[in-house]
Amino acid sequence: MFYQPMLLGTSKSVFSSPNHIFETKYDGIRILYSNVDKPILYTRNRGIVTKQFPELLIQPPPNTILDGEMVVFNEDGKDDFDGIKKRFFMKKEEKIFVYAASLPATYMVFDILHHEGKDLRNLPLLERKSILNNVLVEQKYIHRVSFVDTKGEELFSEIQDKKLEGIVAKQKASKYVGKRSSQWLKMINWLEAEAVITGYRKKDNALLCCHLDLRPLGLVLSGMSPVHREAFFKIARGIKTGEDWEYIHLEPLLRCQVKGRGFTSKGILRSPIFVDFIL
Repeated sequence: MFYQPMLLGTSKSVFSSPNHIFETKYDGIRILYSNVDKPILYTRNRGIVTKQFPELLIQPPPNTILDGEMVVFNEDGKDDFDGIKKRFFMKKEEKIFVYAASLPATYMVFDILHHEGKDLRNLPLLERKSILNNVLVEQKYIHRVSFVDTKGEELFSEIQDKKLEGIVAKQKASKYVGKRSSQWLKMINWLEAEAVITGYRKKDNALLCCHLDLRPLGLVLSGMSPVHREAFFKIARGIKTGEDWEYIHLEPLLRCQVKGRGFTSKGILRSPIFVDFIL
């Protein structure tokens, strides 16, 4: 069985509210764990990735569908998006079993959608949370996501200190709808960085950005206003050093401020957005 997942809206600001609970937003891959006839791990797009994660096939409650985030934690206890991507795309069975031991995934469960023949999606969130708490016995690689009541700003401050991705606000009375909803809102802890622009991609004008020591930082496609873009191309014409089939290359003279949803282990900024030029 597969249920269409409930997706997050975006909050314009961090807030607290007595009508909401607040959870840590983990940096992983959304997974529905269906154990109705047999254990099946579904992605949000209905892809099946059961074979990639044998460490999770430890039989959660039978006749149950859970919703959560598949995460790999590094040695510091932080979620590692590079790690979960590596596990997600593995195909060779022998390699999968090796990495299931050396780079295990953890399933962080935040909702229960079905149990013992009953569709629970029309129940209020807090009632579903109570059922989840009673039904799910935590295991080595399966854990419940904890939450705080009301105090969203306080939790977000803790997330900022730990440099994690953000938090999610959920209305206590929210039912589980299989679409994006303002009843569940994400608040991203954007991390900022200073970058050097070393070129741009021909097909879409995405900025080729590096750290100040010229290590790759990533391609920045969004965030530039028409005024920023016009000013950039006026300068770029005068500092061009060459080109290939994909990029125009520039002298590393232009700097800008960018923000993103954290850094990969190789120093690449995830989901980077242009903020402003540094003059």
